[in-house]
Amino acid sequence: MKNPNEIFAYSVNNRNKTVKKARKRHYCRFIEKICDKKSRLINYPMGVCSVNYGDSKPIICPHRFLEDNIVFKNICKSAFGTIDNILLFSEVRLTGVGTFDFVLIKHKPISNEIEDFCVVEFQSDSTTGTGKLVHALKDFINGANVIKKSYAFGMNTYNTIKLSYMQMLVKGQVMEAWDKNIYWVMQEFVFANMVNRFKLKDLQLDNKLNTHYHIYDLDKNKDIDKLILKRKQSTTVANLITAFTHQQTPSIDKFLNKLEEKIKLKVGLLVE
Repeated sequence: MKNPNEIFAYSVNNRNKTVKKARKRHYCRFIEKICDKKSRLINYPMGVCSVNYGDSKPIICPHRFLEDNIVFKNICKSAFGTIDNILLFSEVRLTGVGTFDFVLIKHKPISNEIEDFCVVEFQSDSTTGTGKLVHALKDFINGANVIKKSYAFGMNTYNTIKLSYMQMLVKGQVMEAWDKNIYWVMQEFVFANMVNRFKLKDLQLDNKLNTHYHIYDLDKNKDIDKLILKRKQSTTVANLITAFTHQQTPSIDKFLNKLEEKIKLKVGLLVE
């Protein structure tokens, strides 16, 4: 079954009065304001946070990782061993590299002197055939029980991985040069796909390395899905590059066969 799992920050099964009131306002509890996701197909926010896709619940909005600051607390403990004297900044730009989603800074007590810092990147997934998901959202708004229906959208996980992998290489090199840590917050659905696709190895947790993955999933707790840290892993930029450059090359014969099939369709047409 393929359908929405969370709409406007709550499970689609949760229809208590408080939740209904929040949904009517299009309020997102993760950012504590009106949902800012847009779709040209509707004149209100595209408030689907996560979806049901087979046995998985892919998160499709990065704001979903902001639940109760769980992610940041876990990273602070991993990076600094404490959550005291920490400041969080979002959208920090570095010329020539890009924008870091977040930077966590540990400062000295009652001082602006920096003791340490780390970078945090969120990587949610995305969908294909998103119009069908918008249709599901409209059905839900109109009172339909969408959990019993299946909608013809897909997951754009490969594109998600391609884009994030390049960022891991670029930003990872900077962190290694600085000897600082970068933490990639991902869901099991995306991380496992990336590991399998690139045949990544040697990902055991190692605090001496600079690139780390905190892998989460959604677990049902009554009528609310809770963000749960499942595991932590680490790697180096060299390891990522090795995996990327040692991908199996597709068979040229299969490609030639495909070209021959195209030629058959063009038989009788002259190219001037």
